[in-house]
Amino acid sequence: ISEKYSAFSAIFEENAGRDDEIFQLAISDLSLNDDILQSEKITHSVKFIEANNPFQAVQEGK
Repeated sequence: ISEKYSAFSAIFEENAGRDDEIFQLAISDLSLNDDILQSEKITHSVKFIEANNPFQAVQEGK
């Protein structure tokens, strides 16, 4: 069985505290859970943006 990979990205404000850690832990837990993902692995990326800069969020999201 070949594994499939899905990539998820998140954008957080620089002052988001531990939000990025929580996101990464959730992705790792999902990726390790064979009951949920039998032949698929999840990868992730995190980007940080300046607080209160919606234009940067839109640019990074592309």
